Amino acid sequence: MATTIPKEPLVAIVGTTGTGKSDLAIDLALKFNGEVINADAMQMYKGLPIITNQLTLEEQKGVPHHLLGIIDPNEASWNVDVFAREATRLIHDIRSRGKLPIVVGGTHYYIHALLFDDKLISLKGANDDVLKHRPAQENAVHFPILDGPTDVMLKRLREVDPELADRWHPDDRRKIRRSLEIFLTTGKRASDIYSEQKRAKELSKQTSGPWQSLIFWVYTEPEGLKERLNKRVDKMYKSGLMDEVRLLHESRRARTGRGENVDLTRGIWQSIGYKQMELFLEAERNHESPDEKDKLKVAGLEDIKTATRQYAKYQLRWLRQKTIPALKEHEATDYLFLLDSSNPDNFSTAVLEPASQICQGYLNGDALAKPTEVSDTAREVLTAYDEDNSAPKAPLKVRTCELCNVSLQSEEQWQKHIKGRRHYRALRGKKMTALVPVDSDTGVKDRL
Repeated sequence: MATTIPKEPLVAIVGTTGTGKSDLAIDLALKFNGEVINADAMQMYKGLPIITNQLTLEEQKGVPHHLLGIIDPNEASWNVDVFAREATRLIHDIRSRGKLPIVVGGTHYYIHALLFDDKLISLKGANDDVLKHRPAQENAVHFPILDGPTDVMLKRLREVDPELADRWHPDDRRKIRRSLEIFLTTGKRASDIYSEQKRAKELSKQTSGPWQSLIFWVYTEPEGLKERLNKRVDKMYKSGLMDEVRLLHESRRARTGRGENVDLTRGIWQSIGYKQMELFLEAERNHESPDEKDKLKVAGLEDIKTATRQYAKYQLRWLRQKTIPALKEHEATDYLFLLDSSNPDNFSTAVLEPASQICQGYLNGDALAKPTEVSDTAREVLTAYDEDNSAPKAPLKVRTCELCNVSLQSEEQWQKHIKGRRHYRALRGKKMTALVPVDSDTGVKDRL
């Protein structure tokens, strides 16, 4: 692939947790005079290096790291607008000093905003700029409906933004609440903001120059990653995880005691490790028996391992469903290089060395190899993901079977339901009591 010397070079490193992204970032920074910008929301918090998996100063090897350990645990995590603004400022500053900016982290929507300049769905258009940064609990004070039942919020959302309301499952409280919150705090419908962003993105694609960012995807095969993540949780425990968990718990109790409303769905409280140990912490405070506390501790650690694996799956879905399609839209898939870190003993030859060669060629403006030629794993995964995203997706819709009182979000789920035993039994019962013929789609509502 022929390239030119990038005028605004940027290296981004993505991948699931536990694959070695930070090690690659440091190696590239040392070789190419770079500085690292953290794009992990939890690693922005200070004073909690274990639960957030931050590198120690020794592990950073003298490489300057930005946006790492800078937020007080009592603060909410940055929204995507704030991150994009601050990271962009840092990128310009790093380049101005003749250095290479390297963005690395597992909060993929942060990196997405930098690479593709679409801030997803934010509070753009707010009449009061303060609304952008106001905590969720404060919005709930101004708009009590946001703390009300999900069905009440959905009813209101259908009144103000029916297009978006019909995209969400009736039980998806988070998305329903967020969509309604956007309307209440900005006066604009979230669906309109989506449309504006889509038009702006199309215009940006027409006026922007050639793609200039290099992306490394550090990948570990699922079974090996599962074992690695389990071992990492064990290491965190031995390194003092419980001390940080207790610190958080005491902080929460102190704030609650002062009458503060601690929103456990935001900020540091979303970190994997705290909520999984809550039952143990309460047992410890209530002076439960040693056997009971040990039992709850073991269960909590297992829950941490499960949650960590689930988070890795979520990160993988983001790359498949967001990053790769966006690269296709920008005709930039040739700049995404997958590096196989499945074998820790082979990390240097399988990850560091090829990344260094690719980065050198990128900075020199040399012709780059095809991403599928880097390794057999790269070819298999990238080819599979390319095929996965090749077919156009049907419009998102929710279908409701009133006969069974169930809502489903995909055609696959719908077909499985109407062919299942539950629907068959309900349909048979309906036919036996109906005065007119009933077919399998009776009582169905489609919301496009």
